Amino acid sequence: MNRASLIIRKAKKRKSFRPAWTKEQDLKYKELVAQLEQLGFTVRREELKRGHCWKVVSGSCRSLSQRFIFVDSRLAPQDQISFLELKLLDAKTEGESQVSEAA
Repeated sequence: MNRASLIIRKAKKRKSFRPAWTKEQDLKYKELVAQLEQLGFTVRREELKRGHCWKVVSGSCRSLSQRFIFVDSRLAPQDQISFLELKLLDAKTEGESQVSEAA
């Protein structure tokens, strides 16, 4: 076997690890995404960049009038769901505080 074919074989074996999702977890994730989208967020599940001197975590940000939530797709399914539940709780309490300030 030549060197090039060995490199190709190694590259094929290095697929990123994706945790397995159960149907219940998938439904719960989609439900949370739908609720957050109703509150004006855009939820994106991506493989966030990692590497030397990078410590990236899931989070939210705002760009002009758009609000984004980024979820690291390499996290365990339950961690992704827990993160979205916290973001939903934060968004709801933020909305309630804005309503009470306006009154």
